[in-house]
Amino acid sequence: MCGIGGLIGVRDEGGVLSRRLLDALRHRGPDDEGFVQPAPTVSIVHTRLSIFDLSPAGHQPMTDRSANDPGALWVTFNGEIYNFKQLEAELAAKGHLFRTRCDTEAILHSYRAYGEGAIERWRGMFAIGLIDPARGVGYLVRDRLGIKPLYFYRIVGGGLAFASEMRAILALGPEIVAREIDPAAVESFLAQGAVQGYSSLVKGIEMVRPGEMIRLDLASGTIMHRKRYWSLPIAHAESASREIAVERLREVVSETVKLHLASDAPLGIFLSGGIDSSALLAIASGESTSVLKTLTIGFDAPEFDESEISAATAARFAVEHQNIRLSAAEVLGHLENALAAIDQPTVDGFNTYFVSKAARVAGLTVALSGLGGDELFGGYATFKDVPRAIALRNNPLLCGGARIASGLMRTRAGLKLAETCRRAPDALAMYLLRRELFLPAERRALMPLPAAADPATGLGSDLLDELRRESQGLSVTNRISYFEINLYLRHMLLRDSDAFSMAAPIEYRVPFLDHRLVEAVFSMPGEWKAPDPRPKPLLLDVAGDRVSPAVWQRAKRGFTFPWARWLASGSALHSVARDAANDASRWRELGLNPAAVAGTWNRFIRDDRRVSALQVLAFVVLRDFSARHNLCAA
Repeated sequence: MCGIGGLIGVRDEGGVLSRRLLDALRHRGPDDEGFVQPAPTVSIVHTRLSIFDLSPAGHQPMTDRSANDPGALWVTFNGEIYNFKQLEAELAAKGHLFRTRCDTEAILHSYRAYGEGAIERWRGMFAIGLIDPARGVGYLVRDRLGIKPLYFYRIVGGGLAFASEMRAILALGPEIVAREIDPAAVESFLAQGAVQGYSSLVKGIEMVRPGEMIRLDLASGTIMHRKRYWSLPIAHAESASREIAVERLREVVSETVKLHLASDAPLGIFLSGGIDSSALLAIASGESTSVLKTLTIGFDAPEFDESEISAATAARFAVEHQNIRLSAAEVLGHLENALAAIDQPTVDGFNTYFVSKAARVAGLTVALSGLGGDELFGGYATFKDVPRAIALRNNPLLCGGARIASGLMRTRAGLKLAETCRRAPDALAMYLLRRELFLPAERRALMPLPAAADPATGLGSDLLDELRRESQGLSVTNRISYFEINLYLRHMLLRDSDAFSMAAPIEYRVPFLDHRLVEAVFSMPGEWKAPDPRPKPLLLDVAGDRVSPAVWQRAKRGFTFPWARWLASGSALHSVARDAANDASRWRELGLNPAAVAGTWNRFIRDDRRVSALQVLAFVVLRDFSARHNLCAA
């Protein structure tokens, strides 16, 4: 895990701009850094968190030949190619010589051997800037599920900048990047608690899509070609019996976890009290040749603490387990640093910041997480709620009763109940409503509707059309799984996990998002994921009886913080939220209605149950992020 960046089609005399990129990315890679100019109009940088081959041989940017050879290839790479040993063996048989034990070198040699076709041979999580000066082309490539972020910006007057973080591109300076927010991005942030789609909060800064390759002209930085080399859903369906399919899936999962356990740096597993991390540990214990390390974060508040069940799970596998307790005072004392780690505004991910910091203190450099298990195996409430919402919407009599009930409830759930009967009766509309932060009327009180944004959901019309088109033909369950992966997971959880874990820094690995595993699960009938009555039976069958019934018989808990309590009057965070809500000048600069922001806050502190703590947190985050980076509306 590292930080990458570069400038294409730009003559960076003296490396002034490249140094700005390096400075902004240094927190991601404290072990080493590098800067090269493979061509007069190309500069690439790298900051390294050493995982494989901890020696200086792993230095990046890396070349496959002498630095002075005009035919040399260059790469700056963030992530892991988990099948690099297999690639090395294949390429060595073709006469390629390897001088490191790094997966980075496999990228260079496989491209040398297969050209653009090499990309489909890479199995892992990655964001890559690859430079081929002899052909005058460069490539930006992102992994299939979008685990590793990769931003780019087309510079006015010519050229292109790219980086692992949006903040690094902003660090190039206002003379390069205008500090103007995109109203459509603010709209989607208010709707879902994170910016949705492949634009960013800053106008002009875009993301390379998951499973996408972009070919660039090195002289001008012009995009020559964009290609999606992988996408979901998978067209074929599993025809074998459930028993045979589960056995095949078990083989894929076991291989995947084994690949993810490889590291030359200290590695552990984030262990909660839930099914996903417990199943991950159960599978890993059968693949590891050494004693595994696990880490749990415990809380003072009993309703949020999973220390006891996590310790019991760890004891089943004789691992080296650490339980690190986190008090509210500690969280609030480091909240400023957590806010500073945000790369795009979010109301989630703070838990990852603190667990990653704790892992680093515990001596770990790499941590495996069960992220993706809920999305793939049907663990969220959305898998039950969305079909119920569609049924309600399609029944006029029930909708009439729901409208009456919602008025009597005077709660946030009541507002969403009434909104259900206003939405289109399809899975995507109902899915988005289940996760909606500010409802349409609330958003219109805050700001005008941006052009091209859907009035109901707040997302871009193009994104909605794409999601509906690409999920056609899937069962309801697999369609919801598709939405979870392509929205909540992609645009919130993965983005937050990268930014917050790299603030430690920790390499955050997600075995359940290996693309072959995802393909295998999507090929199965959606009904196999339905409770039987066990939750996530498909995952439990893969893990076998190694997961204790005590784990899956418990009510599901999310790894969340008690924001409502912390934002309440008398807490340390209360004054932070109050100041944010009442910062009228900042809201005017962002194009938001200060009275609507302050009104939401006032209703919250009066215990109006129609206002959620996460709405208040959204104001805290948006105000802090925009002020920190000097952003404003046009």
